[in-house]
Amino acid sequence: MVMLKAMRRRARRILWVTIILVIPAFIWWGTGGLRERRIDLVATVGGKGITREAYYRKLEGLCQEIRARMGDAFDERMAKALNLERAALSSLIEREILLQEARKKRIKVSDQELREEIKSYPAFQKAGKFDKEAYFAFLDWYGSTPQKFEEEIRREISIAKLREMVLDKVRISEEEIRDEYLKEYEEIEVRYLLIKPAEEVKIEEKEIEEYYEKSGEDYRIPEKIRVRHILIKEEREERPTEKIKEIRKRLREGEDFAKLAKEFSQCPSKGKGGDLGFIKRGDREPEFERVAFGLKEGQISRPVRSRFGYHIIKLEERRESHLPPLDEVRERIERTLKEERGWEMAREKAQEIEREDLEALAKRFSLEVKGTGLFKRGGSDLPREIEEEAFGLKVGEGKGPLRGKDGYYIIRLIKRKGMDEKKFAEEKETFRENYTQRKKNEAYNQWYDNLKKQAKIVTYLPQEE
Repeated sequence: MVMLKAMRRRARRILWVTIILVIPAFIWWGTGGLRERRIDLVATVGGKGITREAYYRKLEGLCQEIRARMGDAFDERMAKALNLERAALSSLIEREILLQEARKKRIKVSDQELREEIKSYPAFQKAGKFDKEAYFAFLDWYGSTPQKFEEEIRREISIAKLREMVLDKVRISEEEIRDEYLKEYEEIEVRYLLIKPAEEVKIEEKEIEEYYEKSGEDYRIPEKIRVRHILIKEEREERPTEKIKEIRKRLREGEDFAKLAKEFSQCPSKGKGGDLGFIKRGDREPEFERVAFGLKEGQISRPVRSRFGYHIIKLEERRESHLPPLDEVRERIERTLKEERGWEMAREKAQEIEREDLEALAKRFSLEVKGTGLFKRGGSDLPREIEEEAFGLKVGEGKGPLRGKDGYYIIRLIKRKGMDEKKFAEEKETFRENYTQRKKNEAYNQWYDNLKKQAKIVTYLPQEE
């Protein structure tokens, strides 16, 4: 019961942090419908628009929050490294998805719940009691009205109730707590042999030729085209505007594409006259490729819209897909065959070693039996998948060959040290709270990811090419 109350207090603090950081964006700017011009939107979620002003307000709030924690250490470079622009947009999209889901589930917030939530906020209290003057001073500072503010509070409470519906489904048993604690704190000791892939491998010319005949298509060079483009980033209209139409008109009248690209394009390629070099399918946006690969050499496209803006594309050169002759891929095939043969030889040796005593075979094959010493999960030099296999063994039991990133492993479990029961009793409740929170986070993330996949999301936020 104590832990449950603590978790709810934490949830309430989180709610109020959300209110302070998020609500100003919506009180002052609001979310817009699709009737608004798309130039004013950064995204739409299920037909509901998120305005550029709301986005910048959210971004400013995130920056202020991190600056308050980091002080002078926070600067523009750090903001870019933390990708706060993407974080701000993701947060607003998440909020809109949750609001729509709360409405779909008909989650209601009573007047009593609203009053209790507002009264609980310390900024609205004096001597531990709700103070109307403090409340209205707060609204005046935000430039809002009680009606607008309280409507946003209702929305935030409905989101909180929706999250709680998801999290309340998470149940943790006593057995699971004990098993997870054991996983985190038990230690084992392993002895092992590592048989690395053979390095000295001879490949005959006939093998190379046979491989080329059988798998030569793996080396096929895809169709490539060399293109130039002119990009106008700020054009976010459904149809091309006069600026890009004028550029295309000048191109049709014979003006040099590279020259106009240097003058007008907003892509870094403008310095090279819009030249993007050779590209293959999958290198660019689908909308761009559909038009570019359909052009003839020398042909100039109509304006093409992508998430970056509007492009005018010129096809300079096309190289058809072709299978290179054996001489061009001989070295690559030989490397592939050597690697495959090396791993095959290592596996054969490992299977032979697995049937006998480690120490005796280590001498015969000039290998070293290595030991890990006692370690917890993630605490050895063994690959993680090999570690997990080891933790599943009984003392004295062996397993292998097991393929890891460096070769084949033969392992023996030498010792197992269980958890300290006294320490478990002392740390159990703290561990339970942390583990429960982790499981709730996992449950929420999985639930939200599924919800997001079903949502119709369109983003208009400019991105760098």
